[in-house]
Amino acid sequence: MTTRAGAAAGVLIASLATSTAADGIGATMLILDGSGSMWGQIEDQTKIEIARESVGRMLADWPEDRDVGLMAYGHRSEGDCDDIETLMAPGPLDIRAAEAEMADVSPRGKTPIGASVRTAAEAVGPGGSVIVVTDGLENCGADLCELGVDLADDGAGLTAHVIGFDVADTDGQLACLAETTGGRFLPASDAASLSGALQEVSAPVPSEPLFVDEFERDNLGDDWTVDHPNPSGFILDDGALITMTVQPGYMGDAADQPNIFRWTEATFPEGDWDISADFTSRMGEVQSLGGRRAIVQVGRYRDVDNHISVYVFRQGNSNDDLWLRLRAVSGGTETRAEVEIAGDIRGYDLAQILRDFEEKGARLTISKRGRDYVGRLEMDGWTMQEGGPEVIETDPIQVLRTSGDPALFAGTLGSEQTVAEFDRIEITGVD
Repeated sequence: MTTRAGAAAGVLIASLATSTAADGIGATMLILDGSGSMWGQIEDQTKIEIARESVGRMLADWPEDRDVGLMAYGHRSEGDCDDIETLMAPGPLDIRAAEAEMADVSPRGKTPIGASVRTAAEAVGPGGSVIVVTDGLENCGADLCELGVDLADDGAGLTAHVIGFDVADTDGQLACLAETTGGRFLPASDAASLSGALQEVSAPVPSEPLFVDEFERDNLGDDWTVDHPNPSGFILDDGALITMTVQPGYMGDAADQPNIFRWTEATFPEGDWDISADFTSRMGEVQSLGGRRAIVQVGRYRDVDNHISVYVFRQGNSNDDLWLRLRAVSGGTETRAEVEIAGDIRGYDLAQILRDFEEKGARLTISKRGRDYVGRLEMDGWTMQEGGPEVIETDPIQVLRTSGDPALFAGTLGSEQTVAEFDRIEITGVD
């Protein structure tokens, strides 16, 4: 996830949701930036290709009852700040038509972020929201802070979310547009984090948690069951479940793996859900020949042949890199998706990252949407590197059915111990 200097022009994808008279479900307008900097590359792939694929992943999960449209700018002429075109009016999703329209957008012109947001807001109407993804800054003279204030004051109730894609928001204009309208500013530096950010801002809003445990007691009690318990490896102390490796392995590795914590009192709802765990973890120090193979997991566990979990793990090889992995095993058949989140040879300060995991912590989540499952890592006010995202997601994997209990685990595949403190676990239904 190497961060590069922001270009003068970029990719803009905006989403405007508004209440419809028919069903009260918000419409969405996607705006794809066709400005010249979209030919720039990240990891040997052009930004326009990354944007098309990321939007495509989002549309693949689009709700049938939510209207969507498509706009583009900067794709027809150079130097024209008025080059803004509606490609598809809001209506029921035609994903093939949307993909065909995006394929025809050839990067060429300028980056009128402000004018595009205003145009889209007028097209969708009151009560909506905007999601902006840009790899550059406004270069057509608009003041995005002033635009945000205007949108907030005009009574239409428009909310703007901004995703800064491989761009340094040096003057704070992108964040200002989001914050003045009550939206969020999310940085993204590569294909995985762009997809994750798009999924995050377009996803259904979770309801209040159905089950929550903050471990504010002296023992686990009847709400939890521990597989093959080794009491020397865990305690409850100061509002945290503290667990330490007692035998190398991980949840799903062996049938007799000690200290798999099952939340047997909690149940998963029918339909879509999130399971999330907040944690801090001591995963060792930087070593010249690779660090320990530390693992922190949250998931749904029945047995070694039937489970799904998301985990941060330290590879422990000569590169001493860190990964986020989503792994499902159904009937003994494995499916996985993973993304490298840090490495000591790619400009990351691995020592600082390890301190942040220990001192500031993070949240691990599995999100179920239909048959798609996504693993997510959310850092608590820090990033892997300067300008990097605070939220990282895996690609989705498809699983027809999962079963088992909510579960937690921390361990290692090496000789050194991993210590994790789980401060909270929750299960949330998603409408």
